[in-house]
Amino acid sequence: MVNHSDTIVIGKHEYNQLYRQYQKFESLFVHYPGVMYSLDLKGHVTDLNEFGHKLSKVKREDVISKHYSRFILQTEKERVSKSFQLTTEGHVTHLQTTFLNYEGVPFDVELVNIPIYIESKIEGVFSLVRDLTDERQNELALRESQEKYRLIAEHTSELISLVNVERDLVTYASPSHQNILGYPPDYYTGSSIMLDVHPDDEKLVANLLQKTSSYPQVVEFRRKHANGTWITLEDRATVIPFGVHGERMLVVVSRDITEKKRAERELQNTLKQLKDLKYALDESALVSVTDEEGKITSVNDKFCEITGYTKEELLGRDHLILDSGYHPPSFFDDMRSTIHSGDVWKGEISNITKDGKDFWVDTTIVPFLNEGGVPYQYVYIRKDITDRKQAEELLRTSDKLSVIGELAAGVAHEIRNPLTSLKGFTQILKSRHTDENDQEFIEIMLSELDRINMIVNEFMVLARPQAVTYEVTNIQDLIANVCTLIETQAILNNVQIYTRVIHDLREITCSENQIKQVLINIIKNGIEAMPDGGEITISLYSTNDEVMIEIRDNGPGIPEHQLSHLGEPFYTTKKKGNGLGLMICRRIVQNHQGTFSIDSKEGSGTLVTITLPNEKKFRER
Repeated sequence: MVNHSDTIVIGKHEYNQLYRQYQKFESLFVHYPGVMYSLDLKGHVTDLNEFGHKLSKVKREDVISKHYSRFILQTEKERVSKSFQLTTEGHVTHLQTTFLNYEGVPFDVELVNIPIYIESKIEGVFSLVRDLTDERQNELALRESQEKYRLIAEHTSELISLVNVERDLVTYASPSHQNILGYPPDYYTGSSIMLDVHPDDEKLVANLLQKTSSYPQVVEFRRKHANGTWITLEDRATVIPFGVHGERMLVVVSRDITEKKRAERELQNTLKQLKDLKYALDESALVSVTDEEGKITSVNDKFCEITGYTKEELLGRDHLILDSGYHPPSFFDDMRSTIHSGDVWKGEISNITKDGKDFWVDTTIVPFLNEGGVPYQYVYIRKDITDRKQAEELLRTSDKLSVIGELAAGVAHEIRNPLTSLKGFTQILKSRHTDENDQEFIEIMLSELDRINMIVNEFMVLARPQAVTYEVTNIQDLIANVCTLIETQAILNNVQIYTRVIHDLREITCSENQIKQVLINIIKNGIEAMPDGGEITISLYSTNDEVMIEIRDNGPGIPEHQLSHLGEPFYTTKKKGNGLGLMICRRIVQNHQGTFSIDSKEGSGTLVTITLPNEKKFRER
């Protein structure tokens, strides 16, 4: 009984051990996170775990007793059968194949066949199946991505480099290096990133290697081309961790900006040239811009300086604000017709300043056209030619004087002799006739003969240069003599003459008689301009180089339309004048290296200004 009890105890112990191992097997079979099924030696399914049931999407009883070949892709049956056969012979086999799910859709799996031993005899096969669908898809996506990046790297026009930061070693260089830098990628692989960097830019690249930011760093530096020239690159570099040891890899994408930098330099040069041109224009010309309707949108400082208007007064206005009235309306109609058609207009325009002074401008109007060929703004470039126009007027006057001189030479010669005879016989008649009526007629004849003789004398002044003797003269004494000579006429016309000296005067070198002639002519003009009486003030100024004489009357003044013509031959406002007096005065002053000007406004009197060089300055000239 004791022996029998021991046998029972031992049997229970083995049973418990066996049961425990069975539970381990069951736990593995049930909870294995993959497909696990058992097959008999003929290949029929004897069992299937829970995961396999879910994967096949069929009931367990529909799988049990079915041959495994029903779940294998037709083209894979031979390979799987060989693997199964080897397993039944005691080998663990491993292969990747394709299964079919319940709906007949293929999916990739990894298959491991393990022989089942019972009491050292193979009784069946365990098959472990792992679904490779996601893994294959990931691998495919990875390969596609790698292929895309490879295509990008190999066909991009930009340089792509991988640089090991710790070792300053180029591990990859894209094929574009050949096109941009002239060397094949192998030339750069395994070398330092500093291989072909311009010496002046090495510090930039060194700083790039030292930065650890994950954000792209953008720098510009130069690299040497195979032909010896320097290529400017814009680099975007990003540091990424790489490898199991955590080394840093610098991903560098470089873009050739050599042409861009050259274009930038050309643009800068062009902008500088435009700036210089604008400066030159602003210094020498009046520049304004209008919109398509002719309204001023911009003016430069020179424009404001010459016209007397501020920018605020001009903006939004039309250029007709400067119209002097010299040109007829048809002149501006033709101008507008030209520029509205898109053509450049050039011409000379008489304008008027804000304070009423005339000035001339040589004008070029350039239309700016839009894509449709229609002007959208106009640029006016004007050059002040007032001095030139005055010189041209002076030249025309000189031409007139030349003609007058030629005429005077002949007329004076032909008239003087008979004029002398006529005056002599008239004086004889005066002595013989006692009748008062005859005497009155004779006096008129003599007066007219004297006037003719005066005109002839003035003609003689214009006919040819006269021999003039210049001597040092006290201008103050000269003016006193002139006032004495003209005092009687002034008293008869109720005109008061005042003289004032502003500064101590220096002596001048002049022809005393000619300067007297000038002063007498001007003062007589002032007296005759004030038939009802008035005042004439003679002011004397002295500077280091000049003496200035101002003769001002408080008469009615000269209308503006007459003022510009004073001094022209044969132009006069007097009933008995010949228009030669002021012209002769102006010429005498000019021959003395001085200046002569008249300033007058209607209702405000007239001012005549004469400047003459002092004795020292006259000798220097």
